[in-house]
Amino acid sequence: MLYKFAKAIFTPLGYLIYRIRVSGREHIPKDGKVIICSNHIHGMDCILLAIFCKRQVFYMGKKELFERPILGPLLRRIGAFPVDRGATDMKAYRHALNILKEDKQLGIFSQGTRAEDFENVKSGVAVFALKSGAPILPVGIKGNYRPFTKMRVQFGEPIPMTQYEGQKVKSELVDEIMEEVVCRVSALSS
Repeated sequence: MLYKFAKAIFTPLGYLIYRIRVSGREHIPKDGKVIICSNHIHGMDCILLAIFCKRQVFYMGKKELFERPILGPLLRRIGAFPVDRGATDMKAYRHALNILKEDKQLGIFSQGTRAEDFENVKSGVAVFALKSGAPILPVGIKGNYRPFTKMRVQFGEPIPMTQYEGQKVKSELVDEIMEEVVCRVSALSS
């Protein structure tokens, strides 16, 4: 409920404040599980992406955000959940897989934090995709989030996991998938 309310407020504000150009919306699956993977340049990225997705996006966020008195409960109410980036967080891992098992949209930033480059990419996107069979929807965001400047959001074609069905989750396979994801997200955001 709060998610729909927040989206109803932020959608017109987003268009009013930024000159948003979006392309590739036809690639966003209308139903079924999907992992939305974008570059992460600003704290507002999750809001910007949610504007264009008709279904709710459940985001994984650093646990420190959820420790703040007002922000933490608000994030939980809109479907976000915490992850401890400094350890193997099995609770967040299981929660993410359950979201996908319920045929929902999981939002993850492959860099794990805001960054201009793709040097320290995390492997979670590929692991979740392999474990769940969910396709990965690459997205590129470009802009500086200054009011009244251009922002560009470009959705790419989903990367299906059907070719990997039945294979064990090995580091070589994870690296192969992440290389393709990074290549596509990088191209979409340049």
